[in-house]
Order: sequence, then C-alpha cells, then structure tokens
Amino acid sequence: MIRLLTQSDLEQAASLIAMAYPGMQISGEEAQKGFIERLTIEIESENNLKYYGLFNEQNELLGVYKLHELKGNVNGKIVRTWGIGTVAVHFFHKKEGVAKRLLQHFHELARHENVGIVSLYPFNTSFYQKMGYGYGPTRYQYKLRPTSFPNSGDRKKVVFLSPADEEKIVAVYNEFASMHHGMMERTWHERNLIKKKGSHYVGVYEGEALVGALAYTLQPVKDSHFLHHDMNILEWVWTKPSAFMDMCTWIHSQQDQVDRVIVRTHDESLVYQLDDPRNDSNRLIPSVYHEIGTVGTGIMYRISSIESFVEQINFNSLDRPENPTTISLYVHDSFMPQQNGSYQLTFSEGSWSIVKSSNAPDEVDLSIAIPDLSSYWMGCVSLEKLVQHGKVKVNNWSAMQLDRWFLPTNKPVCLTSF
Repeated sequence: MIRLLTQSDLEQAASLIAMAYPGMQISGEEAQKGFIERLTIEIESENNLKYYGLFNEQNELLGVYKLHELKGNVNGKIVRTWGIGTVAVHFFHKKEGVAKRLLQHFHELARHENVGIVSLYPFNTSFYQKMGYGYGPTRYQYKLRPTSFPNSGDRKKVVFLSPADEEKIVAVYNEFASMHHGMMERTWHERNLIKKKGSHYVGVYEGEALVGALAYTLQPVKDSHFLHHDMNILEWVWTKPSAFMDMCTWIHSQQDQVDRVIVRTHDESLVYQLDDPRNDSNRLIPSVYHEIGTVGTGIMYRISSIESFVEQINFNSLDRPENPTTISLYVHDSFMPQQNGSYQLTFSEGSWSIVKSSNAPDEVDLSIAIPDLSSYWMGCVSLEKLVQHGKVKVNNWSAMQLDRWFLPTNKPVCLTSF
C-alpha cells in the first residue's frame, strides 16, 4: 500500500533515508533526531511538499518519495509541473520493484491531477530514462577571475539584501521565471533559506522595485591565506540588462579578495559576455581550445499526460500552420502503457488538439519514444537532430517544419533543486 506519511511514520522514514543516502550523514542519534524534526515541519506546514511511503502488510516502510507541487514556465505559460525527489528504498528490499512502484504511483497521481509534465534529478540517468524520462538541458560550471566580468556598470547600485527583503527577492525571482522557459516559481523551501540566511544576497533596485538579485557564499582557497576566497554564485536573476551589468561590475571589484568566481548556468552564451572565459585548469582540448568549464546533465523531464500537455501548453508562441493540419504520432511508452500508441495531433481554428487513434506504427508521420518526445517538446533537443542521429524517423513532413511548430525557441532554464 502507498499512502501519505504521518507523524508516526517519520522514525521509520528517517532511518530508511539515512541508509539509502549515507552521504547525507544523518545516521547518528542526534542527526536522526534533527532530521525527524525537519520532516515533521515539512509534513505539518502548508507548503508544496508531500511524502508518500510504500508499506507491506506488516506496516514496514519499504520506500518513500517526496512530491513537489511546482508552478513552472513551459514555453511562456505558467502551469502545474510536479517534481519527485528523495526516492529512497529500504536497504534490505532493493531489487524488489519498490522504486518502480513508487514512480508508477507518482505518475498516476500526476495524470489524475491533469499534470502534463513532471521532472526529477536522477541518481542514475539510464535508470530513469527506462522509466520514460528524457534528458533536460546541460548545465555549465565556469571558474572565472573577477576581472573577466564586464566593468561598464555601476557597482554602487549593488546593495546588500537581508531576510527583510524576502518578498522583493521572491518577486524579482518569479518575474525572472515568467521570462524564462523551464523556470519554476519560488518554493517554500527556498523562502526558508532566505529567512535563515543560507547565503549572502545582493541586489539592484530601480526605484522601489528590485530588478536583480544574486546569492553567493565565500569559501577559502585551498592552501592559501585567510583573506583569499572563491565566490560561489548560487543564484543570479535579473529583469533588466542594466542590473546584470551593475552586478558584473560589482563582481569585477572583488578582485582583491576573490580568486575565482564559480558560476553554474544553463546559459552557454555567458562566455561571450566575458573578457576571459578560461578556467583555472590550464588545459587545452586539441587542437587549441582552452578549457573554459565543465558540463553536466541533471534535471530530466517526462510527459505524464500527452493529452494534458497539449491542452495546457498548446505550443504557445510558436509558429502555427497556415491551414488545418493533422499529424499522426506514435509514442512508445512501455512504463506507462496507457500512453503507448497512436495519436492524431490536429491544428484547427487557431489551436492544437490531440486524440488517441488506431494507426499502426508504420503508418504514422512520426514515431518516437517518450523520453525523446519529452526532451523534444521541452526544447532540449530538436527533432532535426534526433533524425540526424538516427533515433527518430519522420514521414511526410520535414523535421525542420515540425520544429517550427513544436520546438520551444529557447532551451529550458531551471534553478530549482528538489
């Protein structure tokens, strides 16, 4: 049985999570007590979080997951988009299908609530790809000298922010989210970090409105003196280009104390704004390409309801066919068999609609697996590239034409961890 966790379940949950994630270092008695207090606050507060557990007939907890009810920007529309995290299986019940049952429960809940898209951060990408999750955007980590940042703004406009500025920080963050495909609106947990001063915040005002905010920590440079630090930027949002330039100039001015500025971003164009994008590795990629950063894959997306996704997103702000159009689609989804099969995707009277059909796989215009469809419709990879690399075949249409109708203009950006 899978049900919501209650207070009486939290001791079992804390013990299970400690064994599943030893890196969290919550196995000791005091750490367990503190973690149970945290779980208590999370399940009793009005927030976007819910904990579910799988129990056997003896009421032994076999696995848990945390459901994050989020609001995200999908191609310009703010919609409900759920996340799943803290998927943990009892150490003595691995390889018994516990994780599979937890994911199935999560997907069924999402479909019941008409949530069209869900996401997660994988501990193992191939494991979740088999469950229908497609790769999200790549994230870049740069280690830059402060003097690499532009110096043409006004650093005096950058001021320190405090927990008293929480609402203004949330407001500028949510406005940034409304401007960027893939972003999630500010969460309850993130608000708590502002209240608890989990990092330093600086920002730029325009009148009474905050138009830029940057969260950072300072960490000592290894084997150096106590005045020497790296600046680790945790979050950087702005709604006016001038605010970005002012914060760049403020970073530039930190050169006497800061050795390297660590920036993690989905924006590969950042390097074009810098005087020197090289990192501290001093490595070359043949023939002569200077290493500027490292790159990773993280957040993964899954379309949990094809019908809900099309109805809610409707491929907003993209090109539309000039005439009524029908595209036949076959989706391979073995993990959610209710989604497996053929669809008729029709454009008429200014909007798209989709219904199940009886077409065979070899009769359709596009046959695609659900991980690739999820990555495609979220703008992480084009259909043209999927076809080029032999993953997908298109009949009767050009991949370039379908991209104009269904591929978001920009790749998604996500700063929310869960």
